[in-house]
Amino acid sequence: MLKLFVPDLYIKDYTKLDLNHLVDLNIKVLVCDIDNTLVPFDLSHPTDEVIAFIDKIKESSLIPILISNNNADRVNLFAKDLDVVFYPFAQKPLKKTYLKVIRDYQIKPAEVACMGDQLMTDVFGANRCHCYTILTKPLVKRDIHYTKINRVIEKVVFYLLRVFKLFDKGEYDD
Repeated sequence: MLKLFVPDLYIKDYTKLDLNHLVDLNIKVLVCDIDNTLVPFDLSHPTDEVIAFIDKIKESSLIPILISNNNADRVNLFAKDLDVVFYPFAQKPLKKTYLKVIRDYQIKPAEVACMGDQLMTDVFGANRCHCYTILTKPLVKRDIHYTKINRVIEKVVFYLLRVFKLFDKGEYDD
C-alpha cells in the first residue's frame, strides 16, 4: 500500500524537469497540476516562466495537459492563454480523470507522466492508474484550506516512507 505513495521522480520544482528523460521513457502526455506545482494557488494566471515551460513541453513532442481539483472557472482562467487541454474538478486521487485522459488520447498508462506537489492526491492517484509520477516540492507553504488537511496526513505518510526506506523527501532526483 505504501508503494502507491512513492513517486518515480522527485524534483525541487517544474523547472528542474528533464523533458528529454520523459521522451526517452516513451512518455506522450505530461499531466501537470496547477496549484503549488506551476504557480502558488492564489495566482490566477500563468507566469512567464510557466508559459515558457508549456511551450518547451510542446516543442519536445510531449502533449501538456492541466489537471486540477480546483473549479472550472479557476482552471479555465489559468489555461486560457496556454492553448492546452485542461480537466478541472478532477477529484484526485480518484482514478476517473486520469483514466479519462488515457481514453481521450488513446494511450497506455505508461505513456502518461503526472506531475504535482501532493502525495495524497497527485502521486497516489496517478500511481493507482500506473502512470509515471513526478513529485515536486510545493512552491509556497500557504495552501487552500482543504489542502492543509492533506498536508497533515502527508507528513505521516512521508514519515512512514522514510522509516520503511521507500522514499526520503529530503533527497531530490535532479
